[in-house]
Amino acid sequence: MNILPIHKMFISSRDGWNDVVRIHPTVGKLFGLLVVPLSLIPPLMLEYAGHYHGSTLFPDTSAQAWSFAALFFLVAELLTVPLMAWGIKSVANSRGVACDYHDAFTLAAIAPIPLWLSALVLFSSDLMMIIGMTALGVVASVLLIFRGVEGILKVKEGIVAFEVAYIVTALGLIAWTLLIVLGLIPAIV
Repeated sequence: MNILPIHKMFISSRDGWNDVVRIHPTVGKLFGLLVVPLSLIPPLMLEYAGHYHGSTLFPDTSAQAWSFAALFFLVAELLTVPLMAWGIKSVANSRGVACDYHDAFTLAAIAPIPLWLSALVLFSSDLMMIIGMTALGVVASVLLIFRGVEGILKVKEGIVAFEVAYIVTALGLIAWTLLIVLGLIPAIV
């Protein structure tokens, strides 16, 4: 799957999304070629930041603890995408939207791309930059959810699309917050 036209997906419910619908990648392809590679970015960056910046921000945390957190974070990420797909399908179906697991998984696989890419900010040790880029990643992910509900799930009614997107966004923010906490376990413990 080509993620280069993702910039179109932020501003339109058709541009970029129609390409995904046309290509109709399988759940396995989405998972293997999109989710797994991009899910590696945050744990690898957490590992990097823990080893190179961790002693500055969290002096009492060992390098081994950061490695454990990165591994735990990766496993949690890989479990979260299929769980979010199930959540999207459930929410859509509860609002009368005919949604199969494939479409829900497609949205669940595309929506976190900005979050995964925002982890690249961990090359920096500037805490404000890290917070700012993470917030930008969250906003971009929320935009993808709102556009994807119309583009992938084909929800035509504005209020229904808003309800589905709102609930899915809330679920996603809860999941991402839990993942962030998992990534910070070495500093907390």
